[in-house]
Amino acid sequence: MKPTVLVVDDKANMLTLLSKVLGKGARVLTARGVRTALQVLETEPVTTVLCDLRMNDGDGLDVLRAVRARWPGVPFILMTAYASVPTAVQAMREGAYDYVMKPFDPDELRALVERATAQAAVLKGEPHAPEAQGFAGMTGRSPAMRALYMIIERVAPTDATVLILGETGTGKELVARAIHEHSSRASLRPIAVNCAAIPRSLIESELFGHARGSFTGAVADRAGLFEEAHGSTLFLDEIGELRPTVQAKLTRVLEERAVRRIGESRERKVDVRLISATHRDLRSMVKAGAFREDLWFRLNVCVIELPPLRERAEDIPLLAQRFLAERAPQSRSTVTGFSAAALSALQAYRWPGNVRELKSAIERALVVETAGEVRLESLPPEVQGASPLRLTSSSDIDLAQLSYREAVDASREEMNRRYLEAVMRRFRGDVLKAAAHAGVERESFYRLLRRCGLSADDFREERRGADGAKS
Repeated sequence: MKPTVLVVDDKANMLTLLSKVLGKGARVLTARGVRTALQVLETEPVTTVLCDLRMNDGDGLDVLRAVRARWPGVPFILMTAYASVPTAVQAMREGAYDYVMKPFDPDELRALVERATAQAAVLKGEPHAPEAQGFAGMTGRSPAMRALYMIIERVAPTDATVLILGETGTGKELVARAIHEHSSRASLRPIAVNCAAIPRSLIESELFGHARGSFTGAVADRAGLFEEAHGSTLFLDEIGELRPTVQAKLTRVLEERAVRRIGESRERKVDVRLISATHRDLRSMVKAGAFREDLWFRLNVCVIELPPLRERAEDIPLLAQRFLAERAPQSRSTVTGFSAAALSALQAYRWPGNVRELKSAIERALVVETAGEVRLESLPPEVQGASPLRLTSSSDIDLAQLSYREAVDASREEMNRRYLEAVMRRFRGDVLKAAAHAGVERESFYRLLRRCGLSADDFREERRGADGAKS
């Protein structure tokens, strides 16, 4: 079931444009103005609101305040012109999820709406958020993942050789399994092997088989994995680790569609679809002479490159909730969701180990947390440190690695945190006084604190420590 996005603007052409931009991944409702928007909200179950700031019959902030008061679980995104950025910041203080400046990039806007929708679902503890299950055991509805699903659906029914490229932990074996399960060979069990996990002296025998007596220890004839996979699919993970002699024999197998066991002269025909994967740069290895060019040409029929997790941050809440639902019962934990600060950190962290590292981080959190929700403090230290990004004068190199949007978001989060820390210190942990000074409602101020991973108790401890020192 698709999420429902309410788009509010007083210009018909803008409503038409936004309906096209968001229509593929969501059911889009439109409202021309504040009054119509409030009527739609009363009658329709809306998942996310995308609203213009200035309209003929009112202000987008009026819609925001109504949403926060009546439907607090519905994320609100404000559309604004550059000159109105101060008002957009005010909207953030009043509980808006984010804002987007016109003119906007359609892909970035779509990703922002998907991210807001996914995070809202996770915060409500919905293990099956809209379209959260993705495709064939893979989780994610980001543009990158939707493109991946489309490629799999097109390639799977063919017998084309497939090469999957991607960083460690991106899910290459999941993609291989999905291709097999959507192929005409799905009724037979696929064969999978990690080439890096088999001793170099044994890999040739494992793949192609051997005859009795062909080498020390060969006490009987043995079929290799190509023969075992006859009629099915053979998945060779980390194919870049094969030594040159094995690469040469594999090239011949792909050319002749036949294997010759070690110690035999006759060839045996095999009907095998080959899917291979590696985290290494095979193109560079070919240029360096470390990988055979003729094998590269044989493998390079259909290449699928998997996106790293840092390039699809909008999928992180869905993945995190999935891993939580899978691991919590095994950990005897009743944790059902994540705090806003924890989710913010999960999405801000760069995840060098990709999905595998995220899964480990959730498992670690469940060791710490036994009930309630996963808090920022339960995550690994390196993940905690990513929320918000620390933008100091010595971080120019790290900053340059971000997109413009990421850098703007990071600087805003950092300023929010610094401001909140300063105000809380000034009023020594008194939230009522701090919220009144900031001009923000108390509940909204508490949400801001949680979003930045701050607690009023921290500042009360500072006050007690200072009072003790004076005495």
